[in-house]
Amino acid sequence: MAPSRVSVGRRRPGRRGMTLLELLLALGLIALMSVMMFMFYEQVLRSREHGRQFMTEGHLARVIANKIAGEIRSCDGFLQGIGPGITGKERQITIQTLVLPDKESFRRLSFKDRPLPGQCDIRELKYYLAYDDQETHDYPDGASGPAPLGLVRSEMKTLFQNTVNEEDEESVSLDLLSKEIRYLRFRYFDGAEWIARWQLGGAGFGQFANTLPQAVEVTVGYDEIPPEKEDELDFDNANLKPAPPEPYSSKTYTVIVWLPQADSFLGSRLLRAEMASASDSSGGDSSKSGSTGGSK
Repeated sequence: MAPSRVSVGRRRPGRRGMTLLELLLALGLIALMSVMMFMFYEQVLRSREHGRQFMTEGHLARVIANKIAGEIRSCDGFLQGIGPGITGKERQITIQTLVLPDKESFRRLSFKDRPLPGQCDIRELKYYLAYDDQETHDYPDGASGPAPLGLVRSEMKTLFQNTVNEEDEESVSLDLLSKEIRYLRFRYFDGAEWIARWQLGGAGFGQFANTLPQAVEVTVGYDEIPPEKEDELDFDNANLKPAPPEPYSSKTYTVIVWLPQADSFLGSRLLRAEMASASDSSGGDSSKSGSTGGSK
């Protein structure tokens, strides 16, 4: 009798677990991917915030510059008893403008209705940068001075500008137009050159003539600038010196306003030439008197 065979099956090998090295490597890869993912999203959010801020600043500067430009376009050439329509410096401008009365003034009235009081159609507008003298601020160019407050718009409503009641809120309006705007510059075109100061209404035929510039360049921005020092300004020759062009900056917005109501025969240019010749003659007379005094 043959012996029975007993079949012995092969033993299945068991599943091998992860080693510590493999576990650490997997955790490291997961952490690296997470860090890269969060860095990517942070960069996207930062770029989005930078773009949003750039668009907001550009929109605000464009709105402010166009508002100033619109009021410059509405200026008058010369107002009797008040002066020329535009006077200004590099950081400030004064505009004499005319506005239409309220629509209620044109409403037809019956003989029983009480007539409305007269309204002044003359406005004196000023734009300038305000500063706080009680606080000290460090500017990007290394200078220190009063802290900037922003762009200010002043409006005066009265028939006679010399008799203004400053306590009457309806006569004088002073508004902080924008705290973000810290840069303001004006240039004035006389038909041949751009200059930084426009005050031609007090000499020669400028007392009665149209002395508007041919164009005004308005630049607003966000780069902080210290206030002008009056003792460093050359008031006698500022009207005669050309102003350099505005350098390009992504923080500024510039608009040029052409004035069709200006003198087409360049009367302001002739007035500047008259002032230049008067300045040269006075300088020559002073030097001649000095040499005469020295010879004595």
